[in-house]
Amino acid sequence: MTSFLCVTILSIVHGVAIAHTSNEPPLRLTTNVLETSPCESTKSGMLDMYFVALDAGLHEALDGKTPSVAIKFAATDAGSFALQQWKLLSRLDAANRTALATQFPDVLCWLLTQREPLDNLLTAGDIEGNRWNEATRLLCAIVEKDPSAREGLLLRLAVATALVFATPVNAMSGGEIDAISRYEAYKTWNEEGVLFPSFRELTAWELRYVVGSWSTNEDLVWARANIKPELKQRDKVGDGAHMLGYNLVNKNGVSVQAGAKFYDDKPMTLPIMLEYGGVCGAISRFGTSMSQAFGVPAMPIGQPGHCAFIWQKEPHSWSINNDISGWAESGCHSGIHMTWGQPAWFMPLMQQAQSSRANYTAAESLRVCATFAPQSARAAILAEACAKCPQDYAAWQERFTALKADEKSAASTQWKDAMKQAAAGFAKHPMAFGALLAIAEPALLDAKSTPAARRSFAIKSAHTLAVMANGGADAGLVSFALRNMLAVEAESIAPESKKIARALVMGNEEKEGTINKALAIKIIDMTIAASNELDLAPTGPAHDAWAASLHRLINGIGWQPALREDGLRRVQNLITALMNSKREGDARWFADRIVESAKATKDAAFEAKAVALRTSLG
Repeated sequence: MTSFLCVTILSIVHGVAIAHTSNEPPLRLTTNVLETSPCESTKSGMLDMYFVALDAGLHEALDGKTPSVAIKFAATDAGSFALQQWKLLSRLDAANRTALATQFPDVLCWLLTQREPLDNLLTAGDIEGNRWNEATRLLCAIVEKDPSAREGLLLRLAVATALVFATPVNAMSGGEIDAISRYEAYKTWNEEGVLFPSFRELTAWELRYVVGSWSTNEDLVWARANIKPELKQRDKVGDGAHMLGYNLVNKNGVSVQAGAKFYDDKPMTLPIMLEYGGVCGAISRFGTSMSQAFGVPAMPIGQPGHCAFIWQKEPHSWSINNDISGWAESGCHSGIHMTWGQPAWFMPLMQQAQSSRANYTAAESLRVCATFAPQSARAAILAEACAKCPQDYAAWQERFTALKADEKSAASTQWKDAMKQAAAGFAKHPMAFGALLAIAEPALLDAKSTPAARRSFAIKSAHTLAVMANGGADAGLVSFALRNMLAVEAESIAPESKKIARALVMGNEEKEGTINKALAIKIIDMTIAASNELDLAPTGPAHDAWAASLHRLINGIGWQPALREDGLRRVQNLITALMNSKREGDARWFADRIVESAKATKDAAFEAKAVALRTSLG
């Protein structure tokens, strides 16, 4: 083993405070060294010095190297191993590295030198508040107490528990849930065979949404004993949510909005919830707990004015229950953490990324590798990460950040190539594609681009979304991705009237300011042309997204009196074309939407014209 000197100074490497020794030699990055040196360093109290040497070794291997050299390095066993070790150690502060080495020397040695635990821990998603110190300490404590958690299902269960409970988890009935007791409960239930068999196939990331249940262990036992027999099936257990009565008030007339008073100040256990009923929040929490009681991943989600929940109705596939708004308007519930962001659609995206653990792990190693590479090489390394795992959203974000930092990329085909690859990688995830498109748009379109250029860009982007919809992507997600893209282009066409420009596309009322009529008409024409790219079939996701987009436009025009005549004339032209094409159903549907828009404005003259149009269609 390399001997370490004890004279240290502090520096910042990749945002991490690292103690350096004078004349510190870089670590030799061989598999043998990486499998032995961490243990020797841990047990001798020199883990910080090992981290410094590891960092120096990675710099020596990657500083100034070409992308191809860096990519080959990350693909080697020693290279990927070194990058994963560095990733974990960099997430622990110096005090906690020392404390963990002192308290759990054997377990920490195992964690750092065995690929299975290291890879599981680092590919199961990130942690709220980056509480890696707490998560690593908790994982070590679980494994110290239960050595059988060093591999397989129990390792994944331990990792999931550590990541979730790094932030305290409170029970709905009150009080904090003990992490180790939760791990032990699911271990026991699995041994007893009371969980669905699919539990044994869950990844550590999926298990986070089982062990993180807000119900106590006792309540989860109660759930299994009291679910309706006909719902005790893998694809029906989530429907246990609807065992709960929908009650706005309790039997004494106390509103559900009164909180604990609604339950007569009794703890919010599952039996009490079933007795009293509730509204959307209680129903969705109950369904979530029913699923988790049988080892099925689930979590409540927020929707506008509503609480729904998602669960794996089929293994490794997420569905929404108690739904009113769909995926596009669903977001993470407070008290739950999702990797990459708040929108609920990140869950099926991460699910697809997790479907090939080897590729996801390789992509994550390349992300670390890129931090050591020169700026000019990072985009290419991250492009390889995106190729390895096309659904690794973090790799895409960092790739685009690297492209932005490279001035040469703006004049190259890199952005166009990236978006073409993103369209393929996110074929089932249009909102993810749309979010990346928004990042790339300034590089793909000059800030001074003409309305005609923006219209062309919008049509091409809409065509890509149409392909996704035609391939089975969720209609709501396609519709919202289209909406968001059109809103950006509308604001750019009328930069002095952004609020009204955006409202036209979004279908919102906006009374503040004015807009140049000619520019507004360009926005309307762009929206119709782009939306029509999705008019591919009489039914299906593309058709639904097409109709939703034009419905929003009708509302947006309706709220602007100065634009109604010219704007709605264009919609009427579309309706006429539909009638001529024997598509009376679609034509009448749009006419009905104009009537609704007119009624919302409370403008009698507008309403009369709208009704006359609708009447003329039969």
